[in-house]
Amino acid sequence: MGECTGIGSALAGNGRGRRSGIAPTAHRITRTWKEFIVGAHSGIQDLTAVRAAIGQPHPLVKAKILDRLDDQGRKFIAASPLMMLATANADGEPDVSPRGDQPRTVVVADERKLYLPERHGNKLAFSLQNILENSNVAVIFMIPGVDESYRVHGTARIVDDTETLTKLTALGKPALLAIEVKVTRCFLHCGKAFKRSRLWQADARQNHKFRFGATIARESGGDRK
Repeated sequence: MGECTGIGSALAGNGRGRRSGIAPTAHRITRTWKEFIVGAHSGIQDLTAVRAAIGQPHPLVKAKILDRLDDQGRKFIAASPLMMLATANADGEPDVSPRGDQPRTVVVADERKLYLPERHGNKLAFSLQNILENSNVAVIFMIPGVDESYRVHGTARIVDDTETLTKLTALGKPALLAIEVKVTRCFLHCGKAFKRSRLWQADARQNHKFRFGATIARESGGDRK
């Protein structure tokens, strides 16, 4: 059986092609084609292109973004039993951690500072490690049955003073550690995502059961003979 090769390879392997300059021409054509393909799939590279696709936000949407926690923001946080904490390490590799607790457990010290409790968990401590390397964090607070969520951005540090840990007590147990967040930006996020996903609708609930025990056993060598 013969071996199929590209035009550029055939011409480059032909002595007459090299002498006549055909092979270099074919090489340039091949290179230009590759550059075209890569360029066509390189994705959007600037904000102008993004705005051309999605448009500009309404002035009222931009006006809701604050640099401090107002009364409504505090009330939302107080009622929230579930939050998503986003962090990143020194290289910018992101992580998002779900955190559930009793309502009113998060302590809002003032309009620019709040404290999140660190409880017993899997002890991987990805969020805490990241905060030690990179203080930038973001938190999304959620309330069951409420389509809107509340977003807080800021800088964080880990604290362990007894007074703060005691204030973060839930079910009779103080926090192991606390994450202090200094607020730089916060706002109410619209409910479109939850409405579209029908997250809180009873008839949209699914009875899936995912069994990751086999995965853990396989990766840890538990099922290897």
